[in-house]
Amino acid sequence: MAQEQTGRRRPDRARNLGSGVKSQEGLVRFRQTEVVLPDFGAPVSRLPPNLSFVICHLSFLIPLMRPVIFDTDIGTDVDDILALILLAKAPELQLIGVTTVYGNTLFRARIARQIFWAGQEGYGVPGLEKVKISESIRAVQYLIESSEHYGNGLEILATGPLTNIASAISKSPEALSRIKHLYLMGGAFWMDRYEHNIRCDPEAAKIVFASGIPITAIGLDVTLRVRLNRKDVQKIAQIGGGLGPLLEDQILRWWELWQITENHPHDPLAALAMVRPDLFTFETWDVEIAAEGRREGLTRLVENKDSNIRIGFDLLARTAEREIVRRIVE
Repeated sequence: MAQEQTGRRRPDRARNLGSGVKSQEGLVRFRQTEVVLPDFGAPVSRLPPNLSFVICHLSFLIPLMRPVIFDTDIGTDVDDILALILLAKAPELQLIGVTTVYGNTLFRARIARQIFWAGQEGYGVPGLEKVKISESIRAVQYLIESSEHYGNGLEILATGPLTNIASAISKSPEALSRIKHLYLMGGAFWMDRYEHNIRCDPEAAKIVFASGIPITAIGLDVTLRVRLNRKDVQKIAQIGGGLGPLLEDQILRWWELWQITENHPHDPLAALAMVRPDLFTFETWDVEIAAEGRREGLTRLVENKDSNIRIGFDLLARTAEREIVRRIVE
């Protein structure tokens, strides 16, 4: 695990608009990125020959799982960890890695390694400083290598600023063009307001939406229609292994912080679109990003019936709420 360094932009990266942001001095401050690789035990090559055979043989009997990378700013809001759990438990998906973006990415990586959200940037969860994170690979490098390895089969869910994805596209557009599908939580397409993930790095969002990668974007237009209430939290609290009570505690901390009695599961809804697209109605549009002035980060829809981008327009909100809770709990 390694973080991007801060410094001047090198000449050969001058066109990599998604790799950094301007500081007050006019320099480029590269954003930090981290990657977490799940520990699934010994690789097949290290297993006894008979066990390796059984694993390979049984693979023909198991429905094909879609390889997924989760790119997240986990630790900012309570919904990132809920999305992580939904992805990890989804029988349709194989979570092969987690990359973190924006702010203290090493700390975010520790949170992801623990498989729970440390509310309000870690407050209330002991021991995070002891979590070991490999610093041998950077998030952008991992995204590129995974795109090459999985050919046209890799999918990505991005629930934070799109800095990692844009940087990978800028560095290796050929590799990233192989991505099967990019799902993201971001934008406010039918609302006259900006959304946090897009506003944090609008230049990165411009690169991603113009990349040609097949994209499904779930914006505030639909996520604000879905809620988790106290009964839902009580169900989540019943998850075993100590995770349930911890999640309950962290959700309630979030509610107390904002003086609310329910929250919108923005990121889990984007994850749900990967496995239950039948619950959504989509429309096809191109997307432009306002990158300057007071309206920086505003998402604008441009008509194009042949666009590679589909936008969440409507959904079965109550059914989606129940399905999110069911997949997290079961």
